[in-house]
Amino acid sequence: MSSETSKQLVKQKKQDISTRVLAKVNEFEQTGELRIPKNYSVENSLKSAYLILSETKDKNKKPVLESCSVTSLSEALLKMVVWGLNPMKKQCYFVPYGGKIECIPDYTGKIAMAKRYAGLKDIKAHAVFKDDTFEFEVDPSTGRKKVTKHTQTLESMGSNEFKGAYAIMEMNDGTFDVEIMSKPQIVAAWQQGHANGTSPAHKKFPDRMARKSVINRACDALIRSSDDSVLYEDEDERKIIDVPSEDLKHEVKTKANKRNFDTSDIEDADYEEDEFPTNEAENEDDENERLYEEAMAEEEGQSSMANSPGFGA
Repeated sequence: MSSETSKQLVKQKKQDISTRVLAKVNEFEQTGELRIPKNYSVENSLKSAYLILSETKDKNKKPVLESCSVTSLSEALLKMVVWGLNPMKKQCYFVPYGGKIECIPDYTGKIAMAKRYAGLKDIKAHAVFKDDTFEFEVDPSTGRKKVTKHTQTLESMGSNEFKGAYAIMEMNDGTFDVEIMSKPQIVAAWQQGHANGTSPAHKKFPDRMARKSVINRACDALIRSSDDSVLYEDEDERKIIDVPSEDLKHEVKTKANKRNFDTSDIEDADYEEDEFPTNEAENEDDENERLYEEAMAEEEGQSSMANSPGFGA
């Protein structure tokens, strides 16, 4: 297939996805099922998503615009719009698995949703290191936790050994609440990812990953208990995705009894791989940041959001 033909197919696929998503958004708005958040540009977010998706490849180094179906791409983009997230701000990630792609909220995206839907004003998280002095209490009348003392030193902050993490939430009504997680709880959350919390990012940035985990838990509870909680699935109903297993199933399915398809079929189009260059880290700081973001996306990617909008195949 010529390079020009490949570009035309990619353009056609993007237009098809855009049409599906915008049509669904308009349908939801007209029926009163969806209100676009103030200061959120659907068009800008979709354009940002297209730029990111055009440079995203699956584990086989194939562009996701080739390997993932139009249906899953459309649903991922619609979820992004419904949640009011912008991928250029890294509020969400697109995680490919088994021929599909999923939009996964990052912890910064969850903060944005908690502020938008659940009355959160601000949230601050801290890791508790091995030699820190940390004390908290529970108010028996409200059940709310309160940090009464947390003393750190520069030496303790430089340690990779942490005991836990906590997040302090300031609400719009002037109240405060605290979410506290012990190290075993945090490690259990990390183990939801297929790297089991042993990725380079978890080893290099345990304190950052711990803060991210406690923010996730705090915001999850706020979002699910808000009036718009229907936009966000219940943790008990969360569908766990085994990414390696799904990739293997997809590989077996696509390679078994392989035959040629009409290249006019957008979903099965054969694109030139070098039309989708990958971003490579230019220095160690970029590489470290990439590892950190990859681990965050991976941990979130194991838990997909339910209640998909339901596009036809």
